[in-house]
Amino acid sequence: MLDYHHTWLNLFDEFQATQDRLDLSNLLKLAPVEPRYTVNAYKGSNHIWEDWAYDNDELVSLKKIAAKSGYTVTVRLENDKD
Repeated sequence: MLDYHHTWLNLFDEFQATQDRLDLSNLLKLAPVEPRYTVNAYKGSNHIWEDWAYDNDELVSLKKIAAKSGYTVTVRLENDKD
């Protein structure tokens, strides 16, 4: 019974050491994904919705959705100050 206990302790120590190595090498950290565009849809002067596009394909998709619904769209690059 004691051998079983020691085996599990050794496995847990190895697991912790592996986790520490991964943390040090940054293998578990993902780069944050930031939206590239802010898309706003309007019907006349009324703001209907706002969404974010992370790439050009999403931007095209949001524009199509807005156009199909009869909305006008404004697009702002996230890096833009204005």
